[in-house]
Amino acid sequence: MDGMAEILTELTIKETSLLNAIYERYMDLVDLNGQHTYSLHYNGGSLTRTGIATRRSQNDFKNEILNETDVQISISTSPRKPVFTSICAVLSGKNLNTCGDCVDLENICRNLMELDISNNLFDDWNEIRKLLSSLKKLKFLNLTSNKLCNFNPLNKSCHKDNQEILEEDKLQATIDFFNTEWPINENQIHYENLKTLVLNECFIDLKIIECLLNRLSGISELHISRNAYKTINFSNQFRILTLKILYINNNLIDEWNDICKLAICFPNLEHLVLSENPIQTFDIDYEKDKEYFRNFQEELKNSNLFKNLRVINMNKIKIDQWSTLDKLKEFPNLMHIRIHEIPLLEKIKTDEERHAILVGHLEKNITHLNGSVIPGEFKDACERKYLRFFMDVEDKPNRYFELETKHGKVNRLADVNLDKGKTVYMKIKYNEKSVYQNVKIKQTVGELKKSLESFVGEPSIRFRIFYIDKEAESAFGHDELKLMKTSLMSLKLKDGDEFDICLKPVSPKKPIK
Repeated sequence: MDGMAEILTELTIKETSLLNAIYERYMDLVDLNGQHTYSLHYNGGSLTRTGIATRRSQNDFKNEILNETDVQISISTSPRKPVFTSICAVLSGKNLNTCGDCVDLENICRNLMELDISNNLFDDWNEIRKLLSSLKKLKFLNLTSNKLCNFNPLNKSCHKDNQEILEEDKLQATIDFFNTEWPINENQIHYENLKTLVLNECFIDLKIIECLLNRLSGISELHISRNAYKTINFSNQFRILTLKILYINNNLIDEWNDICKLAICFPNLEHLVLSENPIQTFDIDYEKDKEYFRNFQEELKNSNLFKNLRVINMNKIKIDQWSTLDKLKEFPNLMHIRIHEIPLLEKIKTDEERHAILVGHLEKNITHLNGSVIPGEFKDACERKYLRFFMDVEDKPNRYFELETKHGKVNRLADVNLDKGKTVYMKIKYNEKSVYQNVKIKQTVGELKKSLESFVGEPSIRFRIFYIDKEAESAFGHDELKLMKTSLMSLKLKDGDEFDICLKPVSPKKPIK
């Protein structure tokens, strides 16, 4: 038994077929007799398995003659379902590189709508064609970190001295493959059910992606992030009218002209994710790409190219001028913006300050910033804070003068200065004991009470806290802080003010009848 255990621990089954992986990972196997047998054979130091596609009855094993050195283990299964009923399958990192039998794949996975086969070994576009042809209901396909960039119909090895030429030959050969082996014609299935395609970290040339998208007539969402793209080399005749969502974050694109090329290729784009590209400006340089833009000179404006854009994500791009953000007003339907960690905001110390300044700078058509709704009253308050923030800055943004015309001159108020201190020196009193300490104003009433539990010796739910404004005490008395989510910043605390603490009365216990 110890020897057999050692043999079994050495057994590793490397999955290479998508069909096999679905069998192994998700579903029961079926044969005509309602029973399936895995057979493990040990012969002369090697261990093999009769696999998934081989279905054998129990009588076959009874009649099989074994050598003296053979060890056979048969594992019979119970009756199994013939169809994979789930609409979603995740088979990431399974070393897959083929589809398996296309007829079986189509029959068994007839209901499959979402497939994640990221981090596998697919390197043949013919296998992707088979996959899409077999899974006719598929709406979502994740091919992240597969090896499709290695596809080479020429089957030539690239020598270092000749690598550039061979890469060009390989690219053209791949385009020729699509034109001959995967042609576009009226009689061919156009995979119109596929809506979302993820090709992150595949490092596929955009010319190949152009070929692929031309065959996906229903595609609406494309992910091509982390592919080291520096420029966009789609042809200027390429159009995909159905695409509305594009993720092209974490690349090396630094020219706005290239983003404009995307807008030309995808004219109905509504949602664009540009995060972590080194873009510094939204200006279009016609002369730099005159050949590409020659048919669009009159229309080459952000207002035309991005007329349908509603959402843009610009986290960690390289904007360092307020005038660059002003360009966003050229996008007529833009409403949602995400923008974090850009050089322009580095000098503003806190997230709250950055958020307020951005809200103040943006036009009123922007209704959401970093996922948060911008209410009208909050927008107005942020515009006034924006004016105070730039009041003493020599080089003021143009937006400052627009807001000054709208709101007039604003007073310099210490309590709304975004650079004010983070603590206030206050007296805290409970019964006969008191203490003076610095109180953080960037916290809520609930957080303040929690921090005072050790001083009071009671849980925060057991005591009440009153704010005493020493300058207005005689006129207004003490204010109880009842709302736990109220920010201390809204109280306009000053050095020398007090917090007075008292315990809540204990309700008498009702007698037990």
